[in-house]
Amino acid sequence: MPPEPASPRRAIVLSRVTLVGSALFSCGLFVAHLKLDSDLALAQSADSLFDFGGALVLAYAVSVAQKPGDEDHPFGHTRAEPLGALGIAMLASLLAFEVGITALRSLSQGTQMRPVGALLALFLGKVLFKSVLYVLARGRSGPALQALSLDAKNDVLVGLLAVVGYFAARAGVHSADAWLSLPVALYIGHSGYALGRENVERLMGKAPPEERQAQLRLVGASIPGVLGVHDLRAHYLGTEISLHVHIVVVDTLTVREAHDIGEAVRKALQAEGDVVHCSVHIDPR
Repeated sequence: MPPEPASPRRAIVLSRVTLVGSALFSCGLFVAHLKLDSDLALAQSADSLFDFGGALVLAYAVSVAQKPGDEDHPFGHTRAEPLGALGIAMLASLLAFEVGITALRSLSQGTQMRPVGALLALFLGKVLFKSVLYVLARGRSGPALQALSLDAKNDVLVGLLAVVGYFAARAGVHSADAWLSLPVALYIGHSGYALGRENVERLMGKAPPEERQAQLRLVGASIPGVLGVHDLRAHYLGTEISLHVHIVVVDTLTVREAHDIGEAVRKALQAEGDVVHCSVHIDPR
């Protein structure tokens, strides 16, 4: 099943919620790191700081992407969203490096975490917060919501890993805190790479999935007078699709009749929520 259409309002609201929540968790977890020598708390604090910056970028990018086309940008500003998501991917790489270096430093120095209830409450609170965001953002199309969904899912998994580290420290395995931070760093780095690659491909004109192209061909074929649809070529302009399609009509039509059928196909395809531009070539048969 294809993802639900992107909702700019939903993306902006969730970005702002992420902004506020991440700022609070980043401060709380950083204080916990200073007082309890927890590398997982520092990793979680840095991750929340990354979320704060990412949400700020996304909220701005989504608002810019909603601006209509103008003389300088005739196809709109939809490339702003993948640019924002690309910024998040770059921040993820920096975050992964910082978390990994901190963990290795702690292992070499033998730093031990002090497991207290407040630290567990912070870890569980962040897992709950990100679980709600993931449920609200998942299954939606558009770089902004996909970035928020991916980040929330990563944070839930990383948060659960932090909870495991907490209980390991309570059981006397104090080095587990730093050891568990290493896969956290790798996971964040991999997620950032995947997100960056996806949005670079969008900015470079990646074709939409074949399933979506087949749906668009069916839309064109449903117009009365169209005998067939072929040679559909589509690529992303940011979050939306630009496409060119050939339709087949009977060769006994007048120029006006063939033109009207072509216009009906163009309007039907551009009425699709993710299509920003369509051109139609008419082939007689």
